[in-house]
Amino acid sequence: MRGQDANGAYYTMAVPERWNGALVVHAHGGPAQEYDRSSTDEDLAEWSVMVEQGYAWVASSYRRGGYGVRMAAADTDNVRRLFVARFGQPKRTYVHGQSFGGNVAAKVAETYGGYDGVLLTSGLLAGGSRGYDHRVDLRVVYQYYCRNLPRPDEPQYPLWQGLPVDSPLTPDDVHERLEECTGLSSASTTRRSTPARTRPGSTPGRAG
Repeated sequence: MRGQDANGAYYTMAVPERWNGALVVHAHGGPAQEYDRSSTDEDLAEWSVMVEQGYAWVASSYRRGGYGVRMAAADTDNVRRLFVARFGQPKRTYVHGQSFGGNVAAKVAETYGGYDGVLLTSGLLAGGSRGYDHRVDLRVVYQYYCRNLPRPDEPQYPLWQGLPVDSPLTPDDVHERLEECTGLSSASTTRRSTPARTRPGSTPGRAG
């Protein structure tokens, strides 16, 4: 069963023919730039072993891409309630979190009732700050080379805090700037707008 909830999040529900009466509520990894109807179907294909073992399974795509643990937790618990409204109260309910979804699942367990157990696989449990400090490092390195987020003629802001609240940029705009600098989605390097740089003291054309 597939659908979309009132917040815009897509969901997929699966109930095996020989249902053991238990439900697994899945919180997927990420975060990605955006999600569509295929997101939860892909999650089900990846974790189909749970359904094969007799468990009902449900997952939310989350209402939007990007980092938002509380939002994703709300969407995850909401799809559990949608399942109960459609199929009735399970004998037992477990929340499963994979990678970034481990953080989401932990927040679900902390915030909402109705769960009998928590399973975290490669769960990110260091917290939103410590768990993603490496992405701040990547952000700084990106700006050092690309210098287009922000551009020199745009208002400057601390890179660690992300886009300013009043920024008009959309996720697509940010992706365009990434493409502009790196040519990431193209196999050709001719799309790069930045010249290749060498390490100080190294000789171009040689391994340094």
